[in-house]
Amino acid sequence: MKKREKILNSILPLVAVFCIIVIWAVASKVIDSEYILPSVNQTLEEVFALFCKSEFYLSFLLTLLRSVISFVISFGLSFVLAFLAVKRKYAERVILPIISLIRAMPTIAVVLLLLFWTNSKIAPVIVTMMVVFPTTYTHIKSALETVDSTSVEAGMVDGADKKQVFLRIELPQILPAVLSAIGSGISLNFKLMVAAEVIAQTANSLGYLLNTAKVYFEIAEMIALVCVAVAFGILIEFVFNKLAKKSGQWK
Repeated sequence: MKKREKILNSILPLVAVFCIIVIWAVASKVIDSEYILPSVNQTLEEVFALFCKSEFYLSFLLTLLRSVISFVISFGLSFVLAFLAVKRKYAERVILPIISLIRAMPTIAVVLLLLFWTNSKIAPVIVTMMVVFPTTYTHIKSALETVDSTSVEAGMVDGADKKQVFLRIELPQILPAVLSAIGSGISLNFKLMVAAEVIAQTANSLGYLLNTAKVYFEIAEMIALVCVAVAFGILIEFVFNKLAKKSGQWK
């Protein structure tokens, strides 16, 4: 049964992708307009063309850099606040309204406001950090709440201090969930960054390339850029999910 499940888990995603491509190819043939929905072949040609442009590499790397900066700040803040919320219940009562407020903020409106207060390079970083922060906080907090209290108490009885308890007992237990949260967080962060760059019209970014392609009705290039962003996000999630599984093998 396990072997069969592994085979199905490997095949079913490929079947889903194949079905999407078939639907895309049929729809493109029916519409018969590259300005509405270009063919699969046209889009693939644009994907390969992107990797021949130095502008694409610069834009991709700068978008990635902004995403990493945004995520590192968001993750660090999430980890500290989640730790405080679990260890000190009064801290959770202070943090919860802030999380709820950030979740309720309309993303587009926040981007537009930040453009008045900062610039087109900083605004996407801040808004992406704000959107990802509540999700990352929830993941880390949930992971910390699942730590086995018996093993923590046993460690303290054996003479371990708080730092040793965290590094040797709590961290190994939450590491799989944290790595999974990092993977999904970076993936979401990257996609949100591109969207924020489009709104902010950030120069030297994937968002800028999307805006340019839209102006010149280069629909195939737009879809190619979206495909690259999605593929990168899926790759990041896949890598960190694998790391999460390996880190949990000690159990």
